[in-house]
Parts: sequence; structure tokens; C-alpha cells
Amino acid sequence: MLTKRDNMNHEGSLRDLGLTKYEASAYSTLLKEGVTGAQELSRKSDIPVGKVYEVLSNLNNMGLVEFQRSRPRKYKAVKPSIALNNLYTKKEEETKNELENFKLKVTELESKFSDIAQPDHTELQFWATSIGEEDIIKNIKNLLDEVENEILHVKPAKMSKFIHKENNIDPNKFMPNVIDEFVKAAKKGVKIKIILPENVFNYVMINRFGHIKDPHDKEMIKMNIDARALNCDFDFRLIDEYITYITIPDPLNPDDLFGELKVYDKEYAAKLKDKFDELWIKAKKMDFNF
Repeated sequence: MLTKRDNMNHEGSLRDLGLTKYEASAYSTLLKEGVTGAQELSRKSDIPVGKVYEVLSNLNNMGLVEFQRSRPRKYKAVKPSIALNNLYTKKEEETKNELENFKLKVTELESKFSDIAQPDHTELQFWATSIGEEDIIKNIKNLLDEVENEILHVKPAKMSKFIHKENNIDPNKFMPNVIDEFVKAAKKGVKIKIILPENVFNYVMINRFGHIKDPHDKEMIKMNIDARALNCDFDFRLIDEYITYITIPDPLNPDDLFGELKVYDKEYAAKLKDKFDELWIKAKKMDFNF
């Protein structure tokens, strides 16, 4: 026998699934009372008479209530295990339709925005900050939307320590995400140069490339990604010679990665490009044996 408190808990759970207060109350009351008429249900669930028929119609559309075509109509709650599955299926269909409509609107809006004349973005001077693992990885995943020609990437010697200890940002999650995006970019034809400590190259990069089976993908990677090993103190990523990503160490522990600074500045990027070229000459050539 359901107590009033049980009924209230059940109604709260139903509302968490998207039912209104009246819909949750009507379904819970029907479960408790069995076959019931609308007028009687209105009295027992405190649903206004002017609302009860609309509520029952909604519940029927959701697959939570059945009705008998009699005068007056009688209503019965569908068995919870079936009703909740019906509710899930309906929500799944609605979500799929919403996503399809949303995608159409996004495509339409992209087309409209493409007609807007924009200033030369390579001449911008602007910076933005990402704090924490989630933001940085999100930026890495957006990399393909920004890069057109080239990525230059250098990591410092202290990166070797990150592999073997826990940090604010887990390198075992962070670096594979970087490499995965580099692989996607390489398959798109983007040229990539990477400078890493040698043990980081062996530990992270070869492991990421080892699972690639497609011969065409392997060829594109070998053609477009060039890696060299060097122990240095520099840590930055340069995109098309005008966007720079600079890591921010944790002030409380400089060995830990706290965030990342994204800088749009062509003049500053040119200085970093010169520095990268200098390091590249010093670095040891590495091969992708996969």
C-alpha cells in the first residue's frame, strides 16, 4: 500500500522525467486507484476539472494511460515498466527530431554567415584563456576548425615527468587528445611538425599511431607529420603562423599544467616561428615505425 509520502516521492521522480505536476499526480493516483473516471480522478488528485481531460490526453499520448471508450470514459494507468519504457521511446524520438531540426538550422545559419564579409583574421591581436583540462581539451578538439596549412608544436623536457605522476591536467589524457587531433589534421593534408622529449615520443606518440590500420591513413600521416626529439624548455603550439597556444603553469606547482593562453598576434607568432625553426635544426629526427 502506497503511503502519501511514497506517492509524493514518485510524483517528484516523474517530474524529473519531464512530466508536469498534474501529469505526475494523475499517473500516480491512477496507479493507486485502478480504473477511474476523469471526474473522480480530479477529486482524488486535486487536478482542476478544467485541466483533467487535457492531462489524461497527454498521458495517453505518452503511453502512460489507457482509456475505455465508454460513457463516461474510464482511465487506467499502464504498468510502470511498460509506461516508463514508452516514455523513454517517445523522448528518444523527440530528441532525434529536435537534433535533426537543429542541424538543419545550423547548416542554414552557416550559409547565411558565409555571406558576411569579415576582416583579415590573420591581422587580429586578441587573446583568450582556457583553465582546466576540460577547456583545454575542448580547444584541442576545435583545432581542425582553425588550422588550414600548418601546425608547429613543441613540448619541454619536463613533459617527461608528467607521464609518471598525477597532475592537475593528466598528460595521459591530454597528450593523446593532442595527437589524435594531429592525426585528423594530417589526414586532411595539414603539415605538422612536432618537437618532443624522446621518451615522450616513444611513450605517447608511437602508442597512438600503433592502432592505425588503414594503409592510406598511415601514408597520409607519414607524409604530413614530421617529428623530432629534443630536450628544451619551450612549450607552445603555433597554428598557421598567427595563432599561438601557450601553456600556463600552476603557480602553486610550476611542474603542473594549470591552463592555456590562446594568442592571435601575427608579429608575436613570427618570433615564435623563428624560435621553432632554431629548435628544429637542433632536434633529432624521429621515425614513425608503425
